[in-house]
Amino acid sequence: MKFDRTTIEGAARYFQNCIRNGDAESALSCFDAEAVYIAAPGTVVKGTAAIRPALEMLCGMKPNLEAKRSLALEVGDLASWVDEWSLQATLPDGTHLDMKGVSSDIMKRHPDGTWVYLVDNPYGAAALGEVE
Repeated sequence: MKFDRTTIEGAARYFQNCIRNGDAESALSCFDAEAVYIAAPGTVVKGTAAIRPALEMLCGMKPNLEAKRSLALEVGDLASWVDEWSLQATLPDGTHLDMKGVSSDIMKRHPDGTWVYLVDNPYGAAALGEVE
């Protein structure tokens, strides 16, 4: 399958395809060098070196990751990307993982025209943790 990474949606779908296929290196190419990734609610990692282990773990599961609905709001070389997603996988210990959420991301267009994640928050407001 061919993905047009010069569109916001194409770049996001390419990233999701990399995750489904267990391709951590290609998934990492979807991030800006200074990107921030919310690996889990309360766990923020910065830069591709720090993002790599989280992506390797996620890709290692080869999860069924699907997008439901999405919205891109583009302003120059930056964009807000909201994506409703679901993920199913089996953990190494046999536990079934069934997750869903709505991402709240910021994407950046690189000089070559490709879009990459500047902030990838797959948990949206849930990244705040318990709100009283």
